[in-house]
Amino acid sequence: MRPGGMLRLAFAGTRADRARVAITAFGAATAVLILLCAATVLAVQPDSGRYHSRMFSADTLLSNLAFAMILFTVPALFFVGQCARLGAPARDRRLAAFRLAGASPAQVVWVAAAETGVAASAGALLGTVAFLTGRVLLDDPGPDGTRGLPTDVLPATSAIAGIAIGVPLLATALTIGLLRRVAITPFGLVRASQHRRVRAWPGLLGLVGLLGFTALEAASRTEFVQRGRLGTGETWVRMGAILICTVLLVLGLMLGTAWIGHVAARLLLRLTKRPSALIAARRILADPYDVTRTYVVIQVVMTFGGAAMMLHAWLVTDAAVRGAASRETALRYGGTAWDPAGTAAFRSGVFELVNGVLLGLLGLAAFALLVVLVESGVARRRTLAALVAAGTPRAVLARAQCWHVLIPTLPGIALASLAGMLAMRSFTGTATGGWGRDVCDGTATECADPAFRSAHSVWHDVTLVFPVPLPWADVAALAAAALLVVLTVIGASLLLQRSSTNPSELRAD
Repeated sequence: MRPGGMLRLAFAGTRADRARVAITAFGAATAVLILLCAATVLAVQPDSGRYHSRMFSADTLLSNLAFAMILFTVPALFFVGQCARLGAPARDRRLAAFRLAGASPAQVVWVAAAETGVAASAGALLGTVAFLTGRVLLDDPGPDGTRGLPTDVLPATSAIAGIAIGVPLLATALTIGLLRRVAITPFGLVRASQHRRVRAWPGLLGLVGLLGFTALEAASRTEFVQRGRLGTGETWVRMGAILICTVLLVLGLMLGTAWIGHVAARLLLRLTKRPSALIAARRILADPYDVTRTYVVIQVVMTFGGAAMMLHAWLVTDAAVRGAASRETALRYGGTAWDPAGTAAFRSGVFELVNGVLLGLLGLAAFALLVVLVESGVARRRTLAALVAAGTPRAVLARAQCWHVLIPTLPGIALASLAGMLAMRSFTGTATGGWGRDVCDGTATECADPAFRSAHSVWHDVTLVFPVPLPWADVAALAAAALLVVLTVIGASLLLQRSSTNPSELRAD
């Protein structure tokens, strides 16, 4: 098959296929944009005189910011994977028609991969152009030459090219991997899926991830690490270990939520006879692991959100304990106490920025969930139309949709928020603040002499340790925002359900 013919077949679809291409491009553009911003942060050289924000003035703040941005790319990449499912039934029929026309299974797989690859490439190009354009538009140096953002820094050309090429390659590889267990025949697509019994033990991966965070914190306090035996690669080793523990935690949450949804559905079958609840419970029992594919973006965002709330609580406590130590030092040994107002204001601004990023990621997760719910309605349109034709009220089907989404989502949001908070708690259980001052051991006249003062000064310090409170209110507010987003998505999907429940869908294609 020639490349030109492959591309024509890849994009010769319906409106659902064109919508899938557009949404895939949007997800790839978002991922590329975030990764390019992270690469820019990594390229910044700390200089307190070049930027307004103190965030770009220290190596630690810069590395933490870049690592956080890389982690926030994970929901965008999951969103790209979710987009590949939009319009899947129509695409399946189109691929089967290609087989009927004489295409080989490998050629059909490459047609589907070409569609995703070209869409992701277009999105990567769009994200790169948006990054370069935004870099010019946002570059507004002040009279003193300082900037609010590092718009004067450009990542290496190799980094830009690697990101712009890597995201489409990853999306294409994901599409090929999803079709690995699919047998494409001239009469349709047969998925080699096995109905496995849902077990609770895979959810223990989340516990392993939490224990990994605790072990990592304990290892960082050992004499071996504190003496710098890991060398210059200590930062990268630490970040790699955090990334591994994060992946284990998210996997445990996904698989654990599937088991919880399975158990909740079985209990619902025993406790109620409402038709809507029975329909939702049977759907969950038919494919419990659908939870891991549908709500993964929301779970990832809530995990990061719980960790961010815990980190903010530690930052607030850290400023408070340093201020208390400074006041105690001034009270005991004289002098002026340090005012933590500036540090508190800076950290409050960072927290507001993090909240804005989390809300944006929740919006991205909501869009991914809406894509999945709309796709689910299209895939099940014959079943829904048969139920309506048999006399089932559309209101019952709408309530069943609500049950089906909320049964696994509610515990998933709660567990993800709690897990993220506890993971960060491993590093931020207490805040230690110390403050000291040189005190001259002599009279006022003697201490006025610099030579006498330097020879008779004694260093006195005060070290305080404050426990960091768990940010239950902040985590609850984030969970409430996520639940509100989910309910909004459910309402939007129900508006589109009427076309899927039309009895005319029972007619043969």
